[in-house]
Amino acid sequence: MYLIDDVTKMTGLTKRALRYYEEIGLILPPQRTKGNARIYSEEEVKELRKVAEAKEVLGFSLQELQQFMSLKRMIEERSERQGLSLKEITQIEDLLENQIKMIDFKVVKMQAFKTELKEMRESAMAIHEKTKTKTKGEMKEWKDSIQLTD
Repeated sequence: MYLIDDVTKMTGLTKRALRYYEEIGLILPPQRTKGNARIYSEEEVKELRKVAEAKEVLGFSLQELQQFMSLKRMIEERSERQGLSLKEITQIEDLLENQIKMIDFKVVKMQAFKTELKEMRESAMAIHEKTKTKTKGEMKEWKDSIQLTD
């Protein structure tokens, strides 16, 4: 079990973010100590890391994350109890398919941006090489111009 200070260090999230995520239902409220301090389990910390990664790396909005987390909880709860109806399964499939399409779209955008960054790096390196060559040539010209003749 981890106190909130430990969790902030482990996840990179702030205390304020953790409290807000709890408030909006993105994460379930953690257990509390007798002194009312929040304590998080290893599983909750893993879930928070996924949330942080999805938000920061993949660019998911809090609303998208809420939808994903509530869907995940519903599937877990239903699998333990009575299962899912055909209608629920169809809704879940549609929601997950939309999430997958959104991720695919973001991956394409990230790849395009990555390609652009690589091209910029290559351009900068080419400019550097030209400058280096030009500078060497200018230095040779300068040295030649100041050589004394007998």
